[in-house]
Amino acid sequence: MFRIGFFVFIFAFFCDFSSSAQIIEESELAVITREDWKANAPVLEMIPHRPQFITIHHTGMPQKPKLSIQKKLQALQNFSQKDSPMADGSIKKAWPDVPYHFYIATSGEIAEGRDINFQGDSNTDYDLNGHILIVVEGDFNKEKVLPLQWESLTKLVSYISSQYKISRKTITGHKDQAETTCPGSNLYAKLPLLKTENPVKIGAERLFEEGYFDLIKNKKIGLVTNHTGLLPNGEHIVDLLHENPETKLTMLFGPEHGIRGEEDTHVTDSKDEKTGLPVISLYGKIRKPTGEMLEEVEVLIFDIQDIGARYYTYIKTMLLVQEAAAENGISFIVLDRPNAIGGIYVDGPVGKPGGPVTDIDMLPITHGMTVGELAIMFNKEREKSGLTTADLQVIPMENYERELWYDQTGLPWIKPSPNMLNLTTAAFYPATCLLEGTNVSEGRGTLQPFELIAAPWINPEELITQLKSYNLEDISYKNTKITPQQMVDGIEIYPPKFMGEEIPAVEMSLTNRDNFKSVEAGIYILHALKQLYPEKLEWRLPRLDDLLKTDNVRIALDAGKTPKEIIQTWQEELQAFKEIRSKYLLY
Repeated sequence: MFRIGFFVFIFAFFCDFSSSAQIIEESELAVITREDWKANAPVLEMIPHRPQFITIHHTGMPQKPKLSIQKKLQALQNFSQKDSPMADGSIKKAWPDVPYHFYIATSGEIAEGRDINFQGDSNTDYDLNGHILIVVEGDFNKEKVLPLQWESLTKLVSYISSQYKISRKTITGHKDQAETTCPGSNLYAKLPLLKTENPVKIGAERLFEEGYFDLIKNKKIGLVTNHTGLLPNGEHIVDLLHENPETKLTMLFGPEHGIRGEEDTHVTDSKDEKTGLPVISLYGKIRKPTGEMLEEVEVLIFDIQDIGARYYTYIKTMLLVQEAAAENGISFIVLDRPNAIGGIYVDGPVGKPGGPVTDIDMLPITHGMTVGELAIMFNKEREKSGLTTADLQVIPMENYERELWYDQTGLPWIKPSPNMLNLTTAAFYPATCLLEGTNVSEGRGTLQPFELIAAPWINPEELITQLKSYNLEDISYKNTKITPQQMVDGIEIYPPKFMGEEIPAVEMSLTNRDNFKSVEAGIYILHALKQLYPEKLEWRLPRLDDLLKTDNVRIALDAGKTPKEIIQTWQEELQAFKEIRSKYLLY
């Protein structure tokens, strides 16, 4: 076994010891050498290369914690160095040596594999030149990455990045290089954490720090969360609070889509299978916790990942829970998380302009705030209006900056709802959700929801020409067809428009998301449809006006106003909101 010292590269990262950066103590990374596991010599000539990239794999086989890492590596080398049958019946030709440069076992032990100065091997077709291959034991399409495995992977990646001067941005999963599911969905979702040297530390992580834990210590807790209430290491806030001997989790509350995020209709009360705790739905007949529900609760916690658009319902749930906390004299804690589409862009009509911002209806479509900032603003603005206010504590993030998009935070993406499949979906959502107020499909029922404009009667090329005439340089367009289905990504959704019909569509892509003005794009899309298909396009009321919180936009479109004229109508009220907003920003 040899040990890799970390002090040298840590000094390079944090050479200014007077700064606020956390100084990591000198530590060592133990690596089991080829000699330790009794490796055979390579049996064929290997191809030399210069390490330039880091690529993560999984073994694709069930974890075997009872088998020693030495025996695992010996078996892997035996398989590798001869012609061996594959699961699909094909024969793998012999490789010179084990295909990977490092192997991480279930125990977190790290073993040296192939000499890092030579290319690895793969059953898939990709150029392995320059790739350092790290394999983690397990089938992570089915199994979870174990804490010790993750800790070792993090340390190993840090060492390799420093030692070989390889940017963390080069870290990819096997599936990014070839047609495969490797390294499995559960491990792949965590890879963004490896790409950022200083990932955002969310409120849920900080809750257990000494400075904040006293807020919940020995308290009866009601938790408002869903499947997004995960910490970066994969642990769920429900499990952490339930298993901690110094906290008493008594009640769970679920928002729209339920506690597990798999419902696309109204949700009923239930019981959490893992903890046995009661789950009260806040997206059914009841939207706000009652006094009776809170009898065994001393503190309410909110931990849900939001998108950043007013009509995404999680912030409405937060406000109603905040009101319930105020009315029942219960402390309210918001565990802050990033605004997924960034905290800079603020746009759209303001439903009730001019007064204190005490309700969701008083927000523009994109508010550019985190859930913690919104909670503070609602509380303070309610106080100004003489309304009851909560005993509020927001646990802020560390390392967060307003301009960050979610994929720049170092946090793994977890789709917040059945139709919010990825960050591109979220970026388009403020624009194309407006199509829900029409008889045009926004792409629900496909793997690209909110990235499409579709209806049986549109001509994609004609619509693309009209959209291009607006010179929206941040969007590109493509002529396509879709067939909306009720089952999407393994979840049954609310029946989409034109379900089962193949219909023409325009697919949109972002070319410069930092300059993308999604709300304005939504107005241009509605205008294009109105111009081209005045006899076919139908407004679905009151849905459209409710999304916009005004009928002014619809009336202006019917009157033939241009998009620029319509956008100009909300600028004064938007500026007034921005001035109020600025008082409550934490970052």
